[in-house]
Amino acid sequence: MEALIARFGLVAIFLGSALEGDVILLLTGVTAHLGLVNFPLAIAVGAAGCVTGDTIWFAVGRFRSEAIRATRVYRMVGPTVERVASRVGHWQIVGARFIYGTRVATMLYWGAHRLTFAQFFLADIVGCVVWAGLLGAAGYAASHGASLLLGEVKRIEFWLLGAALTGALAVAAVRRYFTRRRATPDK
Repeated sequence: MEALIARFGLVAIFLGSALEGDVILLLTGVTAHLGLVNFPLAIAVGAAGCVTGDTIWFAVGRFRSEAIRATRVYRMVGPTVERVASRVGHWQIVGARFIYGTRVATMLYWGAHRLTFAQFFLADIVGCVVWAGLLGAAGYAASHGASLLLGEVKRIEFWLLGAALTGALAVAAVRRYFTRRRATPDK
């Protein structure tokens, strides 16, 4: 397992941060504390992954703005979000990292509202660097307990990997089920 992390660690950090940054950034701190990756480099790669993921959501919002604004959800919550956004401005992008569940919606919102890419990018870099640093440092600080745990479970790491993959597949299956269920009209 250590060889995999050492070999693919930065790539995994980048991809994981682009998809779901919070847990990955905590684990980045843990793996840096264990000496498997360089801490500053890993935090920079994690922040770059976060910016990449956010940029994709921003682009989706920008290119699908008409469809997003036409949704029932947007019509219900859009006016409230617009009032809040008018008070805070595009710097709300920085704060979206710190309020769980608002990151993707924020990126879609600002993309749909045609914020310039330069304004988005600057605000997002600030938020992602601060967020990656804070979560990475938290993982690093908490990693002493994690290293003890890793020492205890070293002999069963393949079982743990199998359990993680099984869990990920179960989550994907449940998400797919509910997505299909929402897509089919009620009879």
